[in-house]
Amino acid sequence: MSTNRVVVLLLANSGVVCGTHHREIMDAQTKLGVVLSVLVLLVVSLAAARDPQEAMSATARAYLDEVLGLMQREALHRDTIDWAQVRHETLVRATNAKTTLDTYPAIAYALSQLQERHSSLDLPDSLPAKQKETIRAQMKKVAGTSRPPLDRSPFATRKEIEGHIDHLDGMSFAHLVVPMCVGQYTNEERNAAEFQQFADKLHRLTVDLQAQKPDSWIIDLRGNLGGNMWPMLAGIGLVVGEGDLGSFQSPDGNNESWYYRAGKAGSRSHGQDSVGAQVTKPPFHLPQLPWVAVLLDRSTASSGEAIAISFAGRPRSRSFGERTMGFATANEENPLSDGATLYLCSSVEADRTGKRYEEGIDPDVVLPAPDHIPSEEQDAVLRAAEKWLLQEAVGHPMNSSPSA
Repeated sequence: MSTNRVVVLLLANSGVVCGTHHREIMDAQTKLGVVLSVLVLLVVSLAAARDPQEAMSATARAYLDEVLGLMQREALHRDTIDWAQVRHETLVRATNAKTTLDTYPAIAYALSQLQERHSSLDLPDSLPAKQKETIRAQMKKVAGTSRPPLDRSPFATRKEIEGHIDHLDGMSFAHLVVPMCVGQYTNEERNAAEFQQFADKLHRLTVDLQAQKPDSWIIDLRGNLGGNMWPMLAGIGLVVGEGDLGSFQSPDGNNESWYYRAGKAGSRSHGQDSVGAQVTKPPFHLPQLPWVAVLLDRSTASSGEAIAISFAGRPRSRSFGERTMGFATANEENPLSDGATLYLCSSVEADRTGKRYEEGIDPDVVLPAPDHIPSEEQDAVLRAAEKWLLQEAVGHPMNSSPSA
């Protein structure tokens, strides 16, 4: 029913009568004021209750329908979400959307209702930096109440691959810092060269350290906020060892294992291998499975956690530090029509034994994290790892059985 029609009907039945007597005129004016007040309230109520798609453009509506459909099909907790309510509230927040960009804050709301913190929307590469900043602020405002800020560790500032040899009591340790691996573009294909460079640099440094014949290894994942796990795994796979290292477990039971083999890292589903990354130069093989200490903190997240899980359940390894961020889940990449990409959390990561890490990884040895990056001499987590490696290397030399 249109607003105009409601007004006409109400006036026709209002009972307002014009007369010549002053009192009658006053009564009529009073009645008219009441009627007009009722009309205002009614029009406002009707406007608030109208279908959100009446003011939304067809383009914006189709875009939101696509995004909400992807969420309902792929979201990790899809079976416990009230989709009718999420859809309604999302459309209400996009009532006046004319373009796909106008829908982004509403999508941020929908993402905040997925009962996890890992899913996200990456904005199109074509947008100017200033516009991206404005849109992200709008999205954060919508989702901020349900997504509290993350407490990042001081190691999260590390962005470069680093490696050197540490020494303690006559023993040597190859200390390898593996940072996050994130491309600069939303379109992942444009990041291919950068990811290849990361894998090759990490592999080359690993080989160079091995050439110095260390007694054992330290894989430092503190501050590794994630990104693309495959270049990381391809680069340090020779230290992890070959085989199936973990799995992505989805709600429907369709699990995928991930592996490292001969310089290649990827996943396997229904007997089919998919290669995520591989090193350019011929892969190097260690003669024995080395002893490895893995360093973790609250900013070890997402793909950084996947690398940590690759060592979980592995002989000759132990983890040190604090609990990881709790993003040990896998995201499905969904490119959208306007150049944005919707990343949907769709599975939980598990180690080679089948243990799942939905809430993060608790290290084998829990130690408090520093409030700044200390020197190596003052790094309590690093020192604890080195002492353990020293004990194990002395008690179980490299030529002993890997199951020791």
